[in-house]
Amino acid sequence: MPDNKNKLGHTIGNRGARTRRAILDALRGLLNHHHLGEIRPADVAQAAEVSAPTFYTYFKTVEEAVLVLCEEAAEDFQGLAKHIHADWSGERAFDCIRTYVREVLALWDDHGPVLRVEHMLADKGEPGFAETRIKRLRRLHLALERRIAQARANGLHPVGLNPRLTSYETANLVESVAAGFKLMRRADTAEAIIDTTTHIVLKLTTGR
Repeated sequence: MPDNKNKLGHTIGNRGARTRRAILDALRGLLNHHHLGEIRPADVAQAAEVSAPTFYTYFKTVEEAVLVLCEEAAEDFQGLAKHIHADWSGERAFDCIRTYVREVLALWDDHGPVLRVEHMLADKGEPGFAETRIKRLRRLHLALERRIAQARANGLHPVGLNPRLTSYETANLVESVAAGFKLMRRADTAEAIIDTTTHIVLKLTTGR
């Protein structure tokens, strides 16, 4: 079904777009306080102040609506690669990576509940969620892979190190820090966590 059509096959006008947005925003709010399995379409409809049948006009299931939120989050992640493509000469590499780490933390602060669902369902093999996760990080992975491959070509990484796999593991490391940031704050300061993560990413990408 095209994005501009509802489940009845009707074109979504301005009013329909506002209703659909209200449903998505209500679901986002519910995910802040409830596990996915606890949320029913009727709960989303009530939070959005629409009727239960109205929910089904736009989404077949709660998971389908969450997938839309995941796709929206993916768009916000597309700018991360610019920090990896930036000028990394001299001490600039540390500053660029630190900015990248801080931006990932901010994005997880905005989208964390949605991204946790994406991770859970992608790990379970749900194809739609696996695809949004791949799409969300594809540009970042490619940028990191190029940096790592360059470092290996310059003899700064062992020959057996796979740049593609290392790019995945590097991005996953930063995501894990962002996902568990509140818990990590119990052990140290925010700045210490950010700086330590930055040093690790710098080593993984440049070998320095």
